[in-house]
Amino acid sequence: MVDLSSGEVKPAKRMRGEECWTVGELKQYIGELFNINLLCLRLLMKEYGYMYATSVRDITNVESCLEKMLYQGYPFTFSRQHRQFNMYVSSDPEDYRKEFHNSLMYRYVENHIYWILLNITIPPQPEATHTTTRNDTIVHVSEAEKRMMIKIISITEENKGKERKIQVQVDKRITLAQLKEELVPLIAVPFTGFRVYRISKYREYEMERLDEALMGTKSGSELIIRLGRAARPLGRREYRIKLYLLQVYNTEFCKFMMDFIIAKNTQVHKFKKQIIEEAKVQGIDCVLELDKMRLRYKRGVYPSTVYPDHELINTRLSREIPVHVYVEPLK
Repeated sequence: MVDLSSGEVKPAKRMRGEECWTVGELKQYIGELFNINLLCLRLLMKEYGYMYATSVRDITNVESCLEKMLYQGYPFTFSRQHRQFNMYVSSDPEDYRKEFHNSLMYRYVENHIYWILLNITIPPQPEATHTTTRNDTIVHVSEAEKRMMIKIISITEENKGKERKIQVQVDKRITLAQLKEELVPLIAVPFTGFRVYRISKYREYEMERLDEALMGTKSGSELIIRLGRAARPLGRREYRIKLYLLQVYNTEFCKFMMDFIIAKNTQVHKFKKQIIEEAKVQGIDCVLELDKMRLRYKRGVYPSTVYPDHELINTRLSREIPVHVYVEPLK
């Protein structure tokens, strides 16, 4: 049930219908069940497409029976036995007279289906202040249409001013490129000066496809922004590794260092030298000595197998999923 006075889509209620019913008979049943005025009852159905694509269809005046309308494209018996359908209903005389795509009903249901909540960790701006809550919006304007793409819910400074947590609502039809554009004012660096990572099962995965929409992203997902130029495409004989500083005697024992692209058949000893050089270039606050450090496979948050100096960085790498490695200084 959609409350058009507030825009609230209320929790769904299960009901059973008969395949032989017409849409008119379904509306009659819904009207009696929820005490709704049939003269202005609008009924929408959520339809699922390819690769997370969804759409909303107005079936208010469809004349066919439910069997033909609901199971079109699903002719098999097992599909019929297990399929469920999401429908939305409202009853408002004024909104009922509006064309479907101009109605409040369409807008509220569309927002309910496509808008998701994201929790994003971002580095602080130099002028960052104390905890704030905001209800303003950032609007992305395209040539084809103008619609709100992201709404900031709250901004909270955490970890002694080292980072900020922002909670936003976004339209999951936007691409990663559009999301990055909207985050630029909050991060205060250019579009190409930061990367977006998705956190899943205590691991970080870089979101690299700028043209890919967020349709597969679940509401409540955790993202983290890291400063640094967006990763260049990998060459045929290259792999991407994520390096973390392992400090076993510190409270913050696991700290992200950098992303690193390494050539196939690189020896561990040579890789260590490259890490030391790059850490100096990036100004990373740590003391690394070639003979007093080791590399360890990172399994979740736990340090695992040590990479021997003579080993080649080959066998454990995947071009699709970056390997996570600890850099451990030794005393």
